[in-house]
Amino acid sequence: MIGVPREPAALDRGPVMDALREIVDAAGGLEYARESLLRTVELAQQEYDQLVILPHPPTWAGVHTPRVYYEFSNAVAWTRTVKDRIEDRLRPSVRADAALWDRLKDIRRNAAGPQLEDARLLAKCGLHKFTPPYANAPATVDNGVLLYPVVDRIVNAEDFRANLTFNLGRHVVSVLEDYLAAVTRLVDGLLQVFYPPPAPPPV
Repeated sequence: MIGVPREPAALDRGPVMDALREIVDAAGGLEYARESLLRTVELAQQEYDQLVILPHPPTWAGVHTPRVYYEFSNAVAWTRTVKDRIEDRLRPSVRADAALWDRLKDIRRNAAGPQLEDARLLAKCGLHKFTPPYANAPATVDNGVLLYPVVDRIVNAEDFRANLTFNLGRHVVSVLEDYLAAVTRLVDGLLQVFYPPPAPPPV
């Protein structure tokens, strides 16, 4: 992302450039947090493997279990930050160009709409009420592999017990992989608008 963005043609593009940098920075925060989570999950798995528990129990918690959920909450917060920076930084900078903002909203909805909303609700719970799915939640053990469950969706941000359905099989790694893929699509789509690739040379 180098130079002045192509859009908005009739407005000051300095604030747009600043907003895009902040959005890309938040996406980088998500990528870093994901890597930190994966390292922590690996440490937890090593801890479990060293115990050689047979037969495998249905759930298990060790010294790294709380840290897994802390790292997950951090990554969720960075995903929420991407959404907030689009609303709080990019939207005001293009407000006067309604057609451009409509294009950007379509990109956001199609690339990452469900993931950003999911992250918003999980981050709201983690910031104000409880660490999803709940404090001291254990991992489930699937044929010796530790999986850290994530609720299907938040239906009540006030009471963690109201959200404890796990029918979709979501877990911290799968959720963050989905978030990162969505945010990558979103950032790529935004940059295509503001920094479109050069036209191919004539044949």
